[in-house]
Amino acid sequence: MHTASILAFTLMATPAGAQVASAVPAPASGAPVDSTHLAEARIVIAKLMPPGVYRTLMSSMMAPIFDNMGDSLKTLPLKQMAEMGGLSAKEAAALDKVNLEQVMAIYDPHWRERSQLSMRAMFETMGTFFTTLEPELREAYARAYANAFTLAELRDFDAFFASPAGSKFAARYLTIGTDPAIAAEMRTMMPKMMAQMPTFLAAAQKAKAALPPPRKIEDLTPADKAALAKALGVPESKLKDPKSAT
Repeated sequence: MHTASILAFTLMATPAGAQVASAVPAPASGAPVDSTHLAEARIVIAKLMPPGVYRTLMSSMMAPIFDNMGDSLKTLPLKQMAEMGGLSAKEAAALDKVNLEQVMAIYDPHWRERSQLSMRAMFETMGTFFTTLEPELREAYARAYANAFTLAELRDFDAFFASPAGSKFAARYLTIGTDPAIAAEMRTMMPKMMAQMPTFLAAAQKAKAALPPPRKIEDLTPADKAALAKALGVPESKLKDPKSAT
């Protein structure tokens, strides 16, 4: 959660008198939280995370995904993805001319409907799942806020959220990320990120290059094999190297 944003809004909205009020220090992380302190944090979090907010969030995310499903296929960096999959640069370059949406329309005329139905079911199920977790999440965030902010600061937040602007801010706090402006920028970022994926993977490979490769089953001592078989709950005869290591 963007606590810096809340602090900025709070500082603008806090009356001068509140700034000179004696503040109860925020408790150290992991320390017992005063009941009054925690109660105020719960009030603040209830406004930032109202009941049903995750279901609303999932519903808001579905529409732009469905609307731009075809456009997303057109912007996939097939060349970079193919190179990551082991194709040569020449073979991968040929894929830049491929119209993936056209390919899918031929291969599976129902691909769009199939994708939409599966994604809708997934998002709705996720919304239901996160709704069941909301009480625990609110309590966890309340304790985190009680640890991070003083009682006076929490009361400042609450006072701001009671104002028209603060109430609107709190209501949109978690769902603002689904705004079309942000969704559009995220769509432009994805192809750029995928294009950089070979660079990311190369950095990861370089970072571990000095380490010896993972051992194979044939490299293990009899004691190691016995311990591994016991840990996996299988006979030693069933031990095999993972495909990625062969």
